Amino acid sequence: MAKIRIFSVRQVRLDTGGITHVSGPKAGFTISVSPDKAQRPLIDDPKILAALEAVAAQTYKAFQQETTGRMRKFEKLFAGMLAKGASEKAVARQISQLKLALEKEVPKWEKAGERRVLAELTALAKKKRQSRPRQP
Repeated sequence: MAKIRIFSVRQVRLDTGGITHVSGPKAGFTISVSPDKAQRPLIDDPKILAALEAVAAQTYKAFQQETTGRMRKFEKLFAGMLAKGASEKAVARQISQLKLALEKEVPKWEKAGERRVLAELTALAKKKRQSRPRQP
């Protein structure tokens, strides 16, 4: 089955106000799902699609908050290292390793978003089946 893009951002945007040493991941963020035959018609419903987009947007916002929080913690750590006399080369190496780690987190969050969207789609499908009147 073809994947359907629910949410996509070309470049991850993070609140980096006050952060000077650490930069965020240079990656996009996309949540796509592969619905089964029973779920496919549901995605064409604008209300259900809006609900799925809201779940995906919540996941992206949680990713932003988590990543920004990590960046702020490491910013304090690196500033402390420099204040205690650590070499700039050692700190730069740590910063590059952190950036790689943050970039590796993006696919994990995308996968988590896909799972959340599929769970929501399954719940909405069940709800829609229950609200549909039975035919004799």
